[in-house]
Amino acid sequence: MRKWGGMHPALRAVLVGAAACAVILAAGLIAGESLEDAIANAVFYALMIGGGVFFLTKRFPTAAEKLDEHGTLVIFLRFPGSPPGSLSSIWRMGIARPGAERIDFQPIVDDTLIPNGRSKALTGLGAAAIPTRKTDRHDHQQDVPLDFQILTLDSDDGVIEIAASRATLQKIERAVGSASS
Repeated sequence: MRKWGGMHPALRAVLVGAAACAVILAAGLIAGESLEDAIANAVFYALMIGGGVFFLTKRFPTAAEKLDEHGTLVIFLRFPGSPPGSLSSIWRMGIARPGAERIDFQPIVDDTLIPNGRSKALTGLGAAAIPTRKTDRHDHQQDVPLDFQILTLDSDDGVIEIAASRATLQKIERAVGSASS
């Protein structure tokens, strides 16, 4: 269902708006509002909710697609083997420029993709023995999208994890010469 919603963001927004309209209309009538007031409130809030869903779902992929045209990718990065207290479990959103056995990672502010901080070169990248896995609820709490997967790589700085879409992970695997999938 999520995959279908991603392919049809306008239709998903209309369906969410219609469902919100029905729920708000029913709640208004149960609460004792007049029919005209209940309809007006339901339509108003349905338009607000449906519009919000549409614009929120269209914003991130469009920006990521623009970056992809220039050879850069949107990823989330973390260092799971870092010492305790060093934010090893925190995902950092950023822009990646993959190359031969390296990735240049630039942190970004949010989904507007504004660079923030210094670029870091992750060198000596190679396949780790851990297979690609799906993100879990702890990852989603840090705004990692639901359909992202996690790739584990060995680097000169230790083990790193990259969360990205499947297509992005495949591009990274090809660029760094990884044999994992």
